[in-house]
Amino acid sequence: MKKNVIIKGILVLAVIALLAIGFTGCGIIIPTTGTVVIIIAGSYTYYNYNVYLDSWYNKIGVTSGGTLTVTGVTPGSHTFYVDDAVWNWYWDSGTVYVTAGQTSYLTLYPW
Repeated sequence: MKKNVIIKGILVLAVIALLAIGFTGCGIIIPTTGTVVIIIAGSYTYYNYNVYLDSWYNKIGVTSGGTLTVTGVTPGSHTFYVDDAVWNWYWDSGTVYVTAGQTSYLTLYPW
């Protein structure tokens, strides 16, 4: 008799645990975007640079010769452009592949 009570108790606890996991979704978050760290290198790093994503018309930020971290980038291949914020003489571009949940690095050498 005690054996049946113990087995039923274990089954009830197992059902409760499964229901709790089902209702909370296990706390798993599936990332849908990635991050790109753009590094400005070379001789003209002391300038401020405009940063564009996939087009010269899509400005996403300004960096001062160091790094710019861009979050929320959709997965796939993306081209980043930079040009100096004053004269637009010094520029560079590069393409990077972005994976959801990952950080990609792109080093640009504007000149």
